[in-house]
Amino acid sequence: MSENEITHQEIIEFFQQHREIEFYYRDKLYAFLSYNGGFVLVCENKAITPTFETYEEMVEKGLIDGKKFLERFKNNELTIAAVL
Repeated sequence: MSENEITHQEIIEFFQQHREIEFYYRDKLYAFLSYNGGFVLVCENKAITPTFETYEEMVEKGLIDGKKFLERFKNNELTIAAVL
């Protein structure tokens, strides 16, 4: 594993810190945003999920083409672009 790769644990910590995570999946830019005291998943600047109260709810229910973000992350199906 490269020292520049983000780990599963770091992703969880970023969510806990309410940090924005931008990533590419199938050549589209997605982002998890902290919004109105909760979290929302956007694709190309449009919300594709309702606002979730907790990051745990977001990662369980915020599906990308029918799969959870963390599952796609684990399977290297997406590329993290930025963590803000």
